[in-house]
Amino acid sequence: MADDVDAQGIQGTTNHVQRSNINAMPAWHDEDDDLVDDTVNVEASEPAWVRKRRKYLQDSQRQGVSWDVDSDPSTLTGKLTKLKPTKHASGVRFKIDRQNDSRHDITLAGGVKQLGFDPSNTLLAALGAKEKTVKLFRVDQHRSRGIHFRLKGETISLPSDGRSISAFSFADEGKSMLMISDHKSVVKYNVEQQSMLIIASITNPYTASGYRKIHVPHDHDNHVGRDIFALSSSDYGGVLICDGRSNSIVHHFQMNAQSIGAAFYLPANMVITADEEANIYEWDITTGKCMNKFKDDHSLHLTSFAISPTVSAEFSRNAYLTTGSRTGFLNRFPLTSERDSNEGGTTCIQGDLVKSYGNLSTAITSIATEESGTFIAYASEHKRNAIRIIHNPSSHVIGNWPTDSFNLGRITDVAFGSKYNTLAIGNRRGRVQFFRIFTT
Repeated sequence: MADDVDAQGIQGTTNHVQRSNINAMPAWHDEDDDLVDDTVNVEASEPAWVRKRRKYLQDSQRQGVSWDVDSDPSTLTGKLTKLKPTKHASGVRFKIDRQNDSRHDITLAGGVKQLGFDPSNTLLAALGAKEKTVKLFRVDQHRSRGIHFRLKGETISLPSDGRSISAFSFADEGKSMLMISDHKSVVKYNVEQQSMLIIASITNPYTASGYRKIHVPHDHDNHVGRDIFALSSSDYGGVLICDGRSNSIVHHFQMNAQSIGAAFYLPANMVITADEEANIYEWDITTGKCMNKFKDDHSLHLTSFAISPTVSAEFSRNAYLTTGSRTGFLNRFPLTSERDSNEGGTTCIQGDLVKSYGNLSTAITSIATEESGTFIAYASEHKRNAIRIIHNPSSHVIGNWPTDSFNLGRITDVAFGSKYNTLAIGNRRGRVQFFRIFTT
């Protein structure tokens, strides 16, 4: 009995000692345990946008602006709104408004194949996939000076003489149009006189194939070469440079694969071409020699190609060459104003990639550049609402557009009316929609 009592006493003593040791010696010790009761030196972190809002309110108070702060000037008051990323990235905000005018809706048979404004933005040309000719729509210049873009109710269907037009381009400052017919010939239309001239002398001597696209120098770049144009062959890598005065072939450029496109860069006396295997070529207009060739290592196959139209002193930093790939990436390379500014004087394209945009997941089928080089729009016809707009000065894509509420359809071509900050979008259903870009 005594042994049991002693055992219980020993056990109770042991438990007491264990509890005392637990209270006296913690299992571990953190460096910040001493700051548990310190409410002065402990700082709580907060998001950067909250600090920015707090600083804005404090500065406003110093300037005499009342925000209903009773005592503490550091109190966070007012509506807390997180600024959009575009505000920090580019310094400007963008607003893109749809221009609704049901009185002059444009609908083309077979879907929109090509869109284009003339240099003065007084005419919009539209070509349907099943239309035999090009339709011209006059822009209401008086009403379009406001916040809305409007067309007149006037439509001109160009005479086709039984020929089906497959591509077009404005020339001679918009006074004429050059068009390609399915009969592998070039047609010239005088806009002022409304007369048609079939140029039968320009035939491809190297192949029986027809022409895919026609290319004319931009008026902003065109100081000495307004009477030349280029033709891209439809099924092989040939590009023909033609003289518009004599209607004859001046040069024939041959690439390694099928031609994607061509563009004039007259400040450097160059023609830049691209093929579907991502090869980019620079040709001298005078001699016809290939001065430089490089491969776009960031693309496996190219589906579209364009360069910005402006090389003026004000916007020279926005002069770029853009390539669209089959995987939906758009690559942007810088262009120099003078070929001699580069080492060796043989190239006007700086090889370093400025930026690659992967915002689309399907092949890029159309690219449009704004007149000043400020914006680039690119789209894919393989997916609904597949279009993005790049703001060149900031190298950022305009976010949150288009939203799911838009029904742009499958976009087949885009064109900028730069004078009115308007983007024309054509889709497979043959409908043309207009959107105006505002900067704030």
